[in-house]
Amino acid sequence: MLRLLLVVATLALAGPGAGPALAQNPFAPAIMVNNGVITNYDIDQRMRLLEALGANGDLRKLAVQQLTEDRVKLQAAEEMQIELPEGAIEAGIEEFAAGRGLTMDDVQLALDARGIDQQTMDDFVESGLLWRDVIGTRFRARASPTEADLDAALEIASRTPQEVLTLAEIALPYAELGPPETDALAERLYRQLAGGASFAALAAEYSRSASAENGGLLEPVAATNLPPAFRSEVLLLRPGQVTRPIPISGGVAIIKLVSIRQVPPQPIDANDPEVREQLRQRLFSERILSFGQGYLQELLGDAIIVER
Repeated sequence: MLRLLLVVATLALAGPGAGPALAQNPFAPAIMVNNGVITNYDIDQRMRLLEALGANGDLRKLAVQQLTEDRVKLQAAEEMQIELPEGAIEAGIEEFAAGRGLTMDDVQLALDARGIDQQTMDDFVESGLLWRDVIGTRFRARASPTEADLDAALEIASRTPQEVLTLAEIALPYAELGPPETDALAERLYRQLAGGASFAALAAEYSRSASAENGGLLEPVAATNLPPAFRSEVLLLRPGQVTRPIPISGGVAIIKLVSIRQVPPQPIDANDPEVREQLRQRLFSERILSFGQGYLQELLGDAIIVER
């Protein structure tokens, strides 16, 4: 059971006038997770990172949730004496970038443009890498699919239609205006779109992609062909909705989900070693993610979380 303790007496005990001073201190503890500290600065930085990644909704709530989860993930790794080898975080950032179709330079530009510390990015990646090792150590054997599992999954796939997406883009390169001005322009365009402005008209005026001539419209693409992280963002949308500005190679973009349609299943060679290996990796990833989410909820349920 999650024990969330709301400590309301702290500021009162600190004496008259202490409240504003504490509230203005970005490095003051905002939340304690067991023996781990989350500061106001941590929350602000994570919000900036989430915004850079195109996250929607209540960014503060999402930042607090992620940081709380990160603390228990790090504590689980420490308890299991799991440490990352030298160079793992840099390699993890490269993997993070590649999963979004970006380069390391793209990531650095996005961080600099939004005032995000490198340490914030390092911490974000470190917790993910350590957690991957934690759940791999605990659940690898249970998550590994058998040959029978592969056969069953291939049989289902042979009868399952595929999703094809039609997307539109407003692509803004950093080279033209520089990162700060480009990000500011992207935010203005996003607000205009939220207010009902025409995506096609804004794409024709501002986008620097070849698709601008067609109102930003792109060729239909199978959902499975999109980078995983990018796909997960787009599939959260309903047709007609747009993402927040998100990093792309050399700049930033706003993506609109125009439509989703299903196409008949494609033939699959169930005996192709490459097909089976790709499926094996996908099933393992899905299972380990499910086991990990369950374990994370257990850790959160046992954690002492104090909001200051």
